[in-house]
Amino acid sequence: MSKTILVAVDGSNHSKKALQLACELASKLGGILHLLHVAQAPNKDRTLVLGGAAITIHASPQELEKAGRKVMDSAAAIAKENGCTRVESNLDTSGGDPAKVIVDKAKSIDADMIVMGTRGLSDLSGLMVGSVSHKVNHLAPCTCVTVR
Repeated sequence: MSKTILVAVDGSNHSKKALQLACELASKLGGILHLLHVAQAPNKDRTLVLGGAAITIHASPQELEKAGRKVMDSAAAIAKENGCTRVESNLDTSGGDPAKVIVDKAKSIDADMIVMGTRGLSDLSGLMVGSVSHKVNHLAPCTCVTVR
């Protein structure tokens, strides 16, 4: 059965539910849980208007990595609270397509299963180009479980 489980986490509610399911499976099967967060810059920069001046704010690579570490630390804590003793944490800051990063990671660790939420933190643009979970389901080399 599934001994190597990859869980894509992004801090969303669906992601947390996916993590809980993956923890349950890993604990029962004595498997190893690989947590993966693909850090992504926001889809659009934010603009602050101060009087007559406008300042565009965007996340720096350091800010994205710091936020990603917080997501990973939180996910690792949840995994341990749910009885997972074998947990590996992986943070990807390449800025690549999240679906491709997830599938490539699954291949590199020879994952038996990928568990992820049906919806993450993406906005409406995610619906236009197709969701990450949809792409992963089509490209993955192993069983995929999506959690709502």
